[in-house]
Amino acid sequence: MAQFKITESRLRTIKKRQWIDRWGSSYIAAIWAVPQEAPGISTPSILRPLKLGQREFHTLSAAETFIALLCLHHPLVWEIHEQRIMYPMPRAHFLYGHPRASGLSFAPFLGTIEIADQLGMTHPKVRLRTGSKPVDWPIAPFPYFSDLVLFLEDSDGPFALNVPVKNKFADFRRKGPKKKPALRADADDPSTIARQKLEECYYSSARVRTQPIARSDLPNDLCWNLRELFLDDAYPVKATGAQREDIVETLRNAIGMDLPANLVARKIAVQSKVEAREVTAILRQSIWRRELRVDLFRTILMDKPLHPEVLDVFVHFADWFRR
Repeated sequence: MAQFKITESRLRTIKKRQWIDRWGSSYIAAIWAVPQEAPGISTPSILRPLKLGQREFHTLSAAETFIALLCLHHPLVWEIHEQRIMYPMPRAHFLYGHPRASGLSFAPFLGTIEIADQLGMTHPKVRLRTGSKPVDWPIAPFPYFSDLVLFLEDSDGPFALNVPVKNKFADFRRKGPKKKPALRADADDPSTIARQKLEECYYSSARVRTQPIARSDLPNDLCWNLRELFLDDAYPVKATGAQREDIVETLRNAIGMDLPANLVARKIAVQSKVEAREVTAILRQSIWRRELRVDLFRTILMDKPLHPEVLDVFVHFADWFRR
């Protein structure tokens, strides 16, 4: 749940980025992972996922980065909108009119102004300097922000899923860290709870489910595996399609064998006349794209054998990604 400085110039920047719906490589996050915009105490990152056309994908914390990687790895996820605003006024569902959703109907979103009023909350606002006298400057609503909005597709068609992110699940009920922490940092904060309720109500108004995910619920080995695999997803491979198929099949047969992965890669490189680094990239790409199924819940090391999948990550976390 990113926090944007409430100023007129920021509002104008947001409108340029988000008032028109964009998809794929054209999508623009409302908040960027740059020093001028990301929270000062965060660990921002800019990813370039192949699945999203290698556009800049902005995450504003380490927790958000790892959870975004999990979502990008999901086979049913075809789009993710990070740092998406929640619109103050009513609007059509994001999927309304999308080519993937042809013939389907979707409930519209209520605006956050109406929802905030229902919850007894004061909506953020900012004055617009459009006249010579400050007393005449109009007041405009300033939007709230989501962390990750996923777009998936199952046998019933495409659907959206809202994913708020925190480092620990208890953080969904507490204020974020400050330079001068409160006396009871572990106490529930009413304004934080109300803010979470507003977000859930906003998305449920369009029949979009909200699924909070905490980084602490992800095993460390899984997180670091996803990071290493993702880093090679866009590695340029010179091997032909036929060569790649042969390499993947040989790698598949090596899973579960008592041979270090780097030794397997070197043997394949000699046999196929492809560089060992490229074979390693194909190995990681194939695991990331779920062509090769290895155990992602234990660290994948090139000087160790490849262990077969014991539990499918998305069977284990199936409830997170349901409609």
